Amino acid sequence: MKTAAALLALVALACVPPAAHGATNAEKAKATAKAVAAGGGSAGSASTGAKVAPTKGAEDPPTPLTEALKDGTETRITCTYKGAGKNAAMSGTYHYKLWVPEGYSADPKKTWKTIFIADPNGKAKLGAMGDWIKAHGYIAVMLEESKNGPWEPILGNFLAAHEDVVKRMRVAEGKKVATGFSGGARASSLFVTLVPGFGGLILQGAGCSDINPDGTYVTKDIKVKSVAGTFGKKDMNYKEAARLKKSFGARIEVFEFEGGHQWAPKEIIEPALTAVDGKLPK
Repeated sequence: MKTAAALLALVALACVPPAAHGATNAEKAKATAKAVAAGGGSAGSASTGAKVAPTKGAEDPPTPLTEALKDGTETRITCTYKGAGKNAAMSGTYHYKLWVPEGYSADPKKTWKTIFIADPNGKAKLGAMGDWIKAHGYIAVMLEESKNGPWEPILGNFLAAHEDVVKRMRVAEGKKVATGFSGGARASSLFVTLVPGFGGLILQGAGCSDINPDGTYVTKDIKVKSVAGTFGKKDMNYKEAARLKKSFGARIEVFEFEGGHQWAPKEIIEPALTAVDGKLPK
């Protein structure tokens, strides 16, 4: 097993060192990403796979930080991550879709809540969360290269997008939320441990990236105040809802619906978003 320093030295860029078990998180999550490519099986079912070269975006130039952005619009942003040493495999050009909330330009001193979204198939969208995100004035960061498969571009895409958006936009620290579905949920459980300022986590259709010997999730580094989970009652990962409750205790609220392995529908994800949003710093 590689050490946390070797596997997650990339957090030096994010200014926060992980706890010792961060290496276990990263290695198992990498295997999980490959194992769940067909539909998001449990983290515990993943086997350590062969090294796969990461798939990164086209080498187009980064979007200038001075790029004019209009309120109430979505723009594709090109950004880069430069990893050193063993993290060099994460280096490359990445992309994300940026939603700029209405009224953003009205007050140049106001900071804004921000949500990061990961899809197991890549090219994340607002989806059923769109109306709520727009109504509640969130900046939205929709990751493109982050998807089930090699772990390097999952982390590289997140770190590149995070580094870029906190420079480009007035992001409110402590008021950042991460969410994703299936493999994107497992990735989101790591995103919130890699950089400071996250206050919420919403896991859709899957739990965290790593499991303790007693069957609970490894949550030591997940410092967010509020966690939500959404699961269809016919989801193959439905049993993970109970595991999340046992692992997070009073920090989590689980929202169930009549459905299968899917992004939570509008009538479920909106209450989940509201629950997490209500516990962010005022």
